[in-house]
Amino acid sequence: MFVMNPLARPSWAREVVQSVSRGWWLFLVTGTVSIVAGGIILLIDWTVSDLAVFIGVLLILRGLFGMMSFPLDGSVRAWAVFAGLLEIGVGIAVLVWPDPTLLVIAAFIGWWVLFGGVMTIAGSIAARSILPYWGVFLVFGLVEAAVGFWLLERPGLTLVATVLAIGFWSIFYGIMQIAVGIELKHLPDRFDSLERQFTARAAGEPVARSSMAS
Repeated sequence: MFVMNPLARPSWAREVVQSVSRGWWLFLVTGTVSIVAGGIILLIDWTVSDLAVFIGVLLILRGLFGMMSFPLDGSVRAWAVFAGLLEIGVGIAVLVWPDPTLLVIAAFIGWWVLFGGVMTIAGSIAARSILPYWGVFLVFGLVEAAVGFWLLERPGLTLVATVLAIGFWSIFYGIMQIAVGIELKHLPDRFDSLERQFTARAAGEPVARSSMAS
């Protein structure tokens, strides 16, 4: 999930922006893995047990990458480590569950996606004053929450429906992560541009409109 701390009081300094930006490649790699994994999920004729193993490994890999990143709102890295450990825990639980059923897979993935969606919604609202494109994260959180509810409220869920939901969610999530990674790579330049505008405005000089949206 996109890690943001809804309990923090976000305020970015130049060094925080640089720290967050340095993890841009993690989002690029994780997004690529998610897209490839989503395509594999959609294309293979799965058994329930094989699907559980694949999803478990995928969640563990995503959790490991997540632990190495910084929260998008500039809050302490411990929050990213905590979220990464949670995702690894969910992956291990799916992986080692004896004789997993569709309901077990849907419950684990549903609760995790729902949790991620709620945290993204809360974090994007809390950090809206400093987080570029916070509205996009808000919409993504709403979509995640909807997917989580859908998986949790389907007692008669079929294997095909589960594969489609998880596969398309993984691809959509991966596209979002790659887009975020590209934005993070250029975040210091955008921050410097915005800082120059504030300085020029304070001095009464004309300024160009910043490309950094809020």
